[in-house]
Amino acid sequence: MAVLAVAPADAQGEEASAPDDSVRREATIVVTATKTGAQALEDVPFAIQAFSGESLTNRNIREGADLIELIPGASQVQQIGAGYRIFAFRGTGAGGPVGDGMVGYYLDDTPFGVPNNQTAPPLQYFDIERVEVLRGPQGTLYGQGSMGGAIIYRTKNPDMREFTTEGEAAVSSTADASDPNYRVSAAVSVPLIKDKLGLRLSGGYDYQAGYVDVYSDGPVGKPRLTDANDITAKNLQAVLLWQPTDDLSVRLRAWEFSTDQDFLSVFASVDPPYAANQGDVNGYDKRKARFYSNTINYDFGNFTLTNATSYQESLPGGFSTGLGLGPPLGTGVLKNGGDSDSFVNEFRLATNTDGPFHWVGGLYYQKAEGLYTFNLDFPSLSLDGTTLTKTENSSVFSEISYDLFDGKLVPLVGLRYYQDTRSSESVSNGVPANSKADLDATTWRVNLAYYPTEDWTVFFNAGTGFRSGILQSQAQADAVIADGVPTDISLRPDELRNIEVGVKGSLLNGALNVAASVYDVKFTDLQAAFNTSIGLAAFANQGDGKTQGLDVEVRWETPVEGLSLAAIANVNKSEFTNIVPEFAAADPRAGNGQTLFNTPPHNARVDLDYFRPLSGKWELNANASATFNNTGKNQDASVELIGNYELFDASVGFRRDNYEIRLFGDNLSDERGPTTANGVTLLAGPRPRTIGVQLRLLTK
Repeated sequence: MAVLAVAPADAQGEEASAPDDSVRREATIVVTATKTGAQALEDVPFAIQAFSGESLTNRNIREGADLIELIPGASQVQQIGAGYRIFAFRGTGAGGPVGDGMVGYYLDDTPFGVPNNQTAPPLQYFDIERVEVLRGPQGTLYGQGSMGGAIIYRTKNPDMREFTTEGEAAVSSTADASDPNYRVSAAVSVPLIKDKLGLRLSGGYDYQAGYVDVYSDGPVGKPRLTDANDITAKNLQAVLLWQPTDDLSVRLRAWEFSTDQDFLSVFASVDPPYAANQGDVNGYDKRKARFYSNTINYDFGNFTLTNATSYQESLPGGFSTGLGLGPPLGTGVLKNGGDSDSFVNEFRLATNTDGPFHWVGGLYYQKAEGLYTFNLDFPSLSLDGTTLTKTENSSVFSEISYDLFDGKLVPLVGLRYYQDTRSSESVSNGVPANSKADLDATTWRVNLAYYPTEDWTVFFNAGTGFRSGILQSQAQADAVIADGVPTDISLRPDELRNIEVGVKGSLLNGALNVAASVYDVKFTDLQAAFNTSIGLAAFANQGDGKTQGLDVEVRWETPVEGLSLAAIANVNKSEFTNIVPEFAAADPRAGNGQTLFNTPPHNARVDLDYFRPLSGKWELNANASATFNNTGKNQDASVELIGNYELFDASVGFRRDNYEIRLFGDNLSDERGPTTANGVTLLAGPRPRTIGVQLRLLTK
């Protein structure tokens, strides 16, 4: 249950000005994640959140790392640069950042993702209508790649009646940075044919000043560069919506986004921030992607037909950094890169009646490929290689439910059957190696929803998820087997089973909204990296794991007029089980009974929001938040634990008519971390304390 959005989440082209307190309390948050049409969030019988674009703005949520703080049981597994972040839900980071994605990312109706890559899309949130977050496996409706959950980004539609404009500009200062940060975004909506055809154009430019010093050798004397890790992010989007009749809509969208960073977001020290042993290397992280989509909806009587098509193109990019490994290798350069593309089509049919029978079913097809390249260049050692992974997969899916006792009790069952033909073509130092695998899998979901009153929902939800196995060369497989660990050129798919019981509802005449769920997750055949004794990086199924946890969400409209409190929290216990003995011998930290990697035992966040009308048509809107993250077990043994850390943010805005000025402060305590670590010299932390001002022009 989402407790942070304060306006109807599916409102397109409506007024963006803040509603008064009475409207806030009565607002109904609507989502479409069940693919059976719009549904009130409090009636959805599984763990789901929704955040309106306005609520994200009020909390200074501008990118994926910010959003993760709002999700119970979510964590960041890895960060390399501004365009490379990997997130996990409920322990899905246990195997590390290898293989296909464990959390699904959807841009409207189709997925963003390619084989053998878990990276989240580096989106800016300016033109987002709402974000829906589904926790737990979504194996029937969303399929492969969403075994831990899914994040769905819903972008804004054109206004079909009026010409509208929106915009924002901000400038801020970050501790340790000499230059200011600045960003600007704008959108214009044009009704080309009133009520029939509309166009919306939007774009943004975001510059974040660097604050890290760079040393050629150790951190002694004058650095070679100062304030080096600056970031430039750009995005452009166009949405064309055609509604020739009340029954038919056609939506076309083109979206391009990019990040360009000097050096990386990981360095030798986070406080003071510096990168050492870089030689004369000028590091970078560059990402650029284009995403084109088309969604057709047609309502014919009791059914709605939907066809969603997309093409994703990730242009050549990657990262480069200097590595100082000492004698005899000295200082060298590591470069990782690649590009990818993906074509997706989903055709589905769903009932749209009030009941009692509800059904959705469809066909899904994807053809995608992802190229990974690496180059390691030292004075006495040079390694390079490429891996091209291709997939052509299809699936058929369906969910059926039936309202019993006038809708008080609703059982649901769902199935998805999946086939995948996958190949890998690798070259390492000029030596080619190929592998291929054919996979089929079936995932299921069973749900029982009970609605004792209009204000309460009780649910039982159980389901499964999976992802295709990693492909590796015969040489890699042989090296792993020689170390006594069983493996193959095609790893077994890892699978997940989730059982969950939850409740959500409201008290105090709707002033207090609560949601809570307990879950039990079992992982089978976790895929993980394995460092062989001959130094060749390879992969194997390491064994099983489990986690049990509790999620809680609360929103309280306090007796103080205009003051509300929102909170989320998660506590969990996790451990590895049935680990391959040889794997555990090579890494005892992953042995039976050991805590899962990248799975902090708890996280929490508290938000205070205050809204008050002022004189002269002015309105006050303020927010203060505190985020708490517990120690997590790091996968890299050189950094055993990621310690506790807290983040404190605040903002206050003054609005009149369509204009707003907002003062904001991020990371007010200047927490430096680390929050993730890829090694003792590859530490990542939050951006230092940042104070700024933002101006907004809102839609009429």
